Amino acid sequence: MTAPAALEAPTDGDDPVPFGPQTVVQEATAAGLAAIARLHDEALAAIAALAESWDQPADPVRVLRTAERPAVVLRPGNTAAA
Repeated sequence: MTAPAALEAPTDGDDPVPFGPQTVVQEATAAGLAAIARLHDEALAAIAALAESWDQPADPVRVLRTAERPAVVLRPGNTAAA
């Protein structure tokens, strides 16, 4: 038994309504697949960048002990009016 014709790669001659080298659906499918491939590559690059620097803070951070923190003084003029 031979393979069904539906499994063969379609050609432009198989398209009943040609719009140039590709049909509108084929063009949209190709554009969608290209966008997905681009997003996939960008995501992998972002994941790789995070994997290399995951244990390093983005900004320098200094942790203060309670005794090192400045005192907060409430002044009567700074309270919000109700």
